Amino acid sequence: MTSPLDTTSPPQKSEGTLYKVLHKLISSQASGKLIVHNPQDQSVHWRIYLGNGRIHYAGSEKGQRERLGYLLHRYIPDKRFSVSEHINDDYPYLCDLWQSEGFSFQEIRSYLAKFTQEALIQILSQQQSLCYFENTVGLEHLFLYLDLKQLMAPAEQQIRYWLKLRREIWSPFQRPLIRDAEAITPVIENQFHLKDEQREQLRRIRDLLDQKYCLYEIANRAGTSALNVALMLQPLLQAGAVHLAPFNLPVEDDRPVVACVDDSPAIQRVVKFTLEASGFRVVNIKEPFKALTTLLHTKPALILMDINMPDIDGYQLCSLCNKSSALKDIPIVMLTGRSGILDRVKAKMVGAVGYISKPFLPQELVETVNSFMANPSPNL
Repeated sequence: MTSPLDTTSPPQKSEGTLYKVLHKLISSQASGKLIVHNPQDQSVHWRIYLGNGRIHYAGSEKGQRERLGYLLHRYIPDKRFSVSEHINDDYPYLCDLWQSEGFSFQEIRSYLAKFTQEALIQILSQQQSLCYFENTVGLEHLFLYLDLKQLMAPAEQQIRYWLKLRREIWSPFQRPLIRDAEAITPVIENQFHLKDEQREQLRRIRDLLDQKYCLYEIANRAGTSALNVALMLQPLLQAGAVHLAPFNLPVEDDRPVVACVDDSPAIQRVVKFTLEASGFRVVNIKEPFKALTTLLHTKPALILMDINMPDIDGYQLCSLCNKSSALKDIPIVMLTGRSGILDRVKAKMVGAVGYISKPFLPQELVETVNSFMANPSPNL
């Protein structure tokens, strides 16, 4: 059974709304898993395992390799751990790792408690949260039976620091990216309150910004805490020199774009299926009056354009495209059921480079598109 708990009120301290939700579950001796989402960064969410009024463990469900790499190095610096690229569940992974390394029961408990505390610091300092509680079976191996107040009392100051940072930094899973490289050095040099050691550390952090690391990874490589990285990045964020991207960066689609302007859904489906199977990305435009705006936005490598369309025909639209400084160099291939010489001449006069008669075979379409991609000169 899953029940949603919306905690969108911004807390002023650790005793905020989310803390009250957690305290209520603990007071009722609920057993299960509390999943906490941050609406500002949907790519990451946290989970807290509860049982009979105690906390068994807290961790993240995404970014486990980055977070565990940071925590292992921070809390066990004298050991070299190779963290797996793919971790489905951090808790059994940690239990297996530490048992294979020969840690004692007390050592495992101590480290799991530190990892849990760090997760709860991040969870309780979120300004907005959406929670789901699942009455599920708990963890397979139980090492911890933690009291929330005793666990978090030493962490109050860290929570307050993170709360102050939340306006700029939602999560240590976010990835700082350079927006204005020239603005970074003046911001660093103007931080007069920094000691020489801190300034040097900030320079090391600056050198890591090009790598698209999240804050956990930067902290790990810079040999400092995620909180310290966040505090040092804050002035760079406020100056606009750096901006924060989500943990899951958008995947860049580098396929060549073909725009198909045709009011026929059937033709659009055939073109999209055929060309995308051949490595192109197809932008379908069914309303010719909106075509210019869409074409200017997408800047395709080639345009397929139907001749017979309502309100404005393909000849008129092709002519408008060739009069646009932004579109005039994009090859346009006309799609039509006509096959007369006069139609070909007219298409050439308005700037089209090619002509495909309907119905066409898929291979014919692919070959035509490839030929004009390689040589966009007229072939009518």
